[in-house]
Amino acid sequence: MRASSFDFMGNLDTLLAVILGAVLATGGALLAEIIQERLWRKRKERDAARFFGEVLTSIDALVDLALSSQKIGKPWGRVTQRFFQTALREAAIYERNRERLFEIRDMQLRFDVHAHFLRETVPITAVLEQTDAIEAAERQLADETLTGAARAALEADLAQEIRDRDLSLEAVIYRRERSSELITRLQTLARVTFDQGYGEREDAEDKTEANATSRERA
Repeated sequence: MRASSFDFMGNLDTLLAVILGAVLATGGALLAEIIQERLWRKRKERDAARFFGEVLTSIDALVDLALSSQKIGKPWGRVTQRFFQTALREAAIYERNRERLFEIRDMQLRFDVHAHFLRETVPITAVLEQTDAIEAAERQLADETLTGAARAALEADLAQEIRDRDLSLEAVIYRRERSSELITRLQTLARVTFDQGYGEREDAEDKTEANATSRERA
């Protein structure tokens, strides 16, 4: 009887050890999976922040180049328009990958990123459309057979398009000047530094070249 009791206790200890080992193994596996899932989500969030930060920085750089190109030759020449068009193509990359915003857990940051892209790209689109309208009106006004009320109406339309384009450009500049704070927030999340000084470097290079040319002429 006593031997059976000891055998039972020994078997019970073994069973408890097996159960405890199974519980610890299962718990360890679940904990490891939870940790891995959190690390995976954080990595996805950093990648998304880096992606949107790079796209935003690229658009800002192209806007800076467009604004700088207005100081050379025709303010609204083909080069300036090309820069704005390229900025819109960069914005199209954002549109194709917009669902990646949900990888960023900060709801306010997601909203701010999306709102900024809309508020910057819509005026750029307006600038390009108004420039096309202005060029079309100028071609029509070049026709000397256009006289009287028709010419006056077209001139009024042209003046309005120019005013509208100026307002659209002001909106682009306004948004551009306010992108630094958003880029800083994306940098913090992505743990990288985005180069925001491309346009500034271009201006510095232009000044350097101008100074060098002046010295050569002197």
